[in-house]
Amino acid sequence: MPFFLLWGFLVWLGASLIFRVLGQVFFIPDNTLLMVSSYILVIPLILVLTFPIYKFKKIQKNSERMKAAVCIALPGMLIDAIVLIYFDQVFVNLSVDTDRFFASWLMWAYSLILLTGFFNTKKLEG
Repeated sequence: MPFFLLWGFLVWLGASLIFRVLGQVFFIPDNTLLMVSSYILVIPLILVLTFPIYKFKKIQKNSERMKAAVCIALPGMLIDAIVLIYFDQVFVNLSVDTDRFFASWLMWAYSLILLTGFFNTKKLEG
């Protein structure tokens, strides 16, 4: 499972860099459409970041897929538990008022990653 821990760290790093540079574009609390869109658009993104990796690594057992999903989500969850304490210092491009929306979005995204562990990709392929 070290591969999936590394993959999870790289996903976290990539997402963190994107939000550090462009987060102000995604998190505008007064723009309901944009906020809802950010929650909806992460669904296909998570599917693209997980299912092909499960297939690439030939994860077929339900228990192995769940372990892989946990390993993908865990690095980011642990790191973000600390990062969110220093939100205003890490994400200087985001208003401090957006911290709750950002944290909510993170919980949503990590939940989606964990949920991918419950789906049998063979059944989804046809």
